[in-house]
Amino acid sequence: MNPVRDAILRGTLCRNLRTKGMFVAGDEGPPPGLPFVPDTAAFWCNLTGWAMGDDNDPTNPRRCVPGRGCYEAEVEV
Repeated sequence: MNPVRDAILRGTLCRNLRTKGMFVAGDEGPPPGLPFVPDTAAFWCNLTGWAMGDDNDPTNPRRCVPGRGCYEAEVEV
């Protein structure tokens, strides 16, 4: 599975964070042990459809975390 999607399911990333690697079928992806996809990946917010989140801040795995104003958990705990 994609490392971004795994982190979303664990609740460590916002459910609205997207990257194109999440939509590619197969075993292609970053090498095992990388916590996220490489820094060259393009991210967007599924709510805005843009590289900026609902709060007008950039989207990426370092920013779309619990505590951000627009963060949404995949599963309510």
